[in-house]
Amino acid sequence: MSNFNFIESQKQTMVENYRLMVASISPRPIAFVGTKNNVGQDNLAPFSFFNGFGANPPIVGFSPAISGRTGQPKDTLVNIRETKEFTISVVNYSIANQMSLSSCEFLSDVDEFEKSGLTKEKSRLIKPYGVSESPIIFECKLIDIIEMGGKPGSGNLILGEILAFHVKDNIINESGIIDEKSMNLIGRMGYGNYTDAVKSMFTVTKPKHIGVGFDAIPNKIKESKYLNGNQLAKLASVEVVPNDDNLNSDFDEKSLFVECSKKLDSDDISSAWQIVFQITRNE
Repeated sequence: MSNFNFIESQKQTMVENYRLMVASISPRPIAFVGTKNNVGQDNLAPFSFFNGFGANPPIVGFSPAISGRTGQPKDTLVNIRETKEFTISVVNYSIANQMSLSSCEFLSDVDEFEKSGLTKEKSRLIKPYGVSESPIIFECKLIDIIEMGGKPGSGNLILGEILAFHVKDNIINESGIIDEKSMNLIGRMGYGNYTDAVKSMFTVTKPKHIGVGFDAIPNKIKESKYLNGNQLAKLASVEVVPNDDNLNSDFDEKSLFVECSKKLDSDDISSAWQIVFQITRNE
């Protein structure tokens, strides 16, 4: 029996929809966007409706909303419409509070780099600055702006092509790839909450083959109260169900389930399957 609350977006206010979205779509990466206007005024602002949209060419997108309070577009949107270029600096834990400070609704002639105490990093191919304290900066040219509503709270999806990457030396490991823990990026969650990579990062092993699937797991195992969905997925990820080695133990059924759970948590999937066979052999 479903226990979902059914909520129609059109029967809610813009603020209610926004609060539900930001709490549900989380954590979200943060684009720290640097722009200039036509007279050279610098602007810096964070946006968490942000992601990548392809690698050939490398495309990123973010969405500055029309202000729900004033009904006016963000300076970032105005500037990009004028100049067709921008930087995106990623945000890590060390600049979280400075990033938050820059989100204040300063007047358009105020430089948020100065207000937030962040250092300007000169771009090589475009005019806007990046954030020097950031571990990675993208130099971007505008591809398209997709207006979505034109009302207070409406988004404007800005798509840009990455022309160049600036990557700090100290986040590249001995294998020549980015060490995500050393970057310690943060993610935006609902309300005033954030998460960071060091405290919350974990690895999910992606199958290198087509897994057998949940339907290959005996019902008694799937319906057990001792194994959760993540653990069952590990059993289902094997390429073929292994052969039963006809192992036996003196454990009772509950103890076997507990032992199976431990094996799955330690990624000893072959041993876990042998315990599955012991549990189901006498059915």
